[in-house]
Amino acid sequence: MKKGVTIVLVILAVIVVVALVYVVSKKTDGQIQNTGDTEKVNSLKYELISEEKNMTPGVEFSKSSFGEEQNYSEIPSCAFEGVDKVYNYGSYEITTSNIDGKEVIYSTYLLDDGVATPEGVKIADDKSVMLNAYGENYTLNGAEYLYTDGNVNLSFIVENDVITSISYVMVTNN
Repeated sequence: MKKGVTIVLVILAVIVVVALVYVVSKKTDGQIQNTGDTEKVNSLKYELISEEKNMTPGVEFSKSSFGEEQNYSEIPSCAFEGVDKVYNYGSYEITTSNIDGKEVIYSTYLLDDGVATPEGVKIADDKSVMLNAYGENYTLNGAEYLYTDGNVNLSFIVENDVITSISYVMVTNN
């Protein structure tokens, strides 16, 4: 009888472990989650909101929130079907893509020191400002310091210890 109870308990424990592994593997922890209807963005760390405009890659673009752009162009999409739309607003540029029938922000490029990251880093800052704000957990590729969180790559180009470029780009599985 004891042996039978032990076997049943072991089987139940295995079932619980398998169920937990399944649930944990389904959590996205900041990754793009395909829900069937649309891709959801769960990244919290590298959001970019300036003057109440959400410029975070992965969120739906609302042209009315941004107002009139200084320049507009369309280019063939490298990551998605169709064309990407490029909106230039002077100090920053937003590229959108059609994802699941919605116009979604794919990338945001800061073009001058008129817009800073939420942590206060901007173009022309010293590299030490970036390191103080974001730390040492980056990937270095030439002059590019790449920080990744969930579905957003935050990239800094540093030349002669000065930040010359800042971009936020959506991570895709392509």
